Amino acid sequence: MPELVLNTMRKLGFAALLLGLVAFGFASCTTNNDITWRDNNLAFFDGLAAHSDIDTIGDPTNGYPGIYYKVLTPGTGTIPVIGNIVKVTYAGWLWNDTTKYNSPLALKTAFDYNQVGSTFTVGTGVINGWSLVLQRMPVGSKWRVFIPYYLGYGSSSSTSSIPAYSTLIFEITLKEITSEN
Repeated sequence: MPELVLNTMRKLGFAALLLGLVAFGFASCTTNNDITWRDNNLAFFDGLAAHSDIDTIGDPTNGYPGIYYKVLTPGTGTIPVIGNIVKVTYAGWLWNDTTKYNSPLALKTAFDYNQVGSTFTVGTGVINGWSLVLQRMPVGSKWRVFIPYYLGYGSSSSTSSIPAYSTLIFEITLKEITSEN
């Protein structure tokens, strides 16, 4: 009987070790895929820098890009500040390896959009990239904005539709400032 118990424990130990190695292999693949996805997303920003009609917000730090944007319609109104409540319309897409900087509408379905008008307070309730962009957009303007992962949803997936390290592309129209500080 003790020999049977010992053999069973050996088999279970081997099975646990094998299962652990398989799980480690899957975890390693996920990490490598995340790193590849991050690197591909960051490489997309290198291509944006080559376009003369693309501007940037902020200085790239540690080799990372800032926010890139293209003015589609210039505005002439007031520029909001932190704490202002604004009304915007927008559509948002994820970058993928077929994305062309000038045609996000050719992408698959937007992960988020609001063409009726959405209101929120600048600096709260939105990703950092949005807060930075809105503090430079005059009312009445429409911009195409390219936000790197670290100013978007970061290195972890916050939703099932937005993977970790994702570049976000938005077309944002700043309709009005509904309330000022």
